[in-house]
Amino acid sequence: MRKRNHVIPVRLNARELRELEEQVEKSGLSREEFMRSLILGAQVHAKPCEHHPELLRKIAGLCNNANQLADVANASGMASEQSVQEMLRLTKEIWHLVKEEW
Repeated sequence: MRKRNHVIPVRLNARELRELEEQVEKSGLSREEFMRSLILGAQVHAKPCEHHPELLRKIAGLCNNANQLADVANASGMASEQSVQEMLRLTKEIWHLVKEEW
């Protein structure tokens, strides 16, 4: 037996249908899932782009490296020129990834 056995027909004009289809497409959900989410009060957000998980993984790795450099600098009481340059390089690399792939 179906869990959802109530059908509610809805009439939309062309503009409303276009708007609905655009929002459904952005969400990555089916039309039915999108409508149920709205009814249940969820805020439906656009689905992340395909490279989003990979980009976040790269950024997390770069930030982890920068954090390790900062820990060494804090433990020794000073940051070596090499550590500072490495942190700057990592920061630029992160910015480049976000700018290029976002």
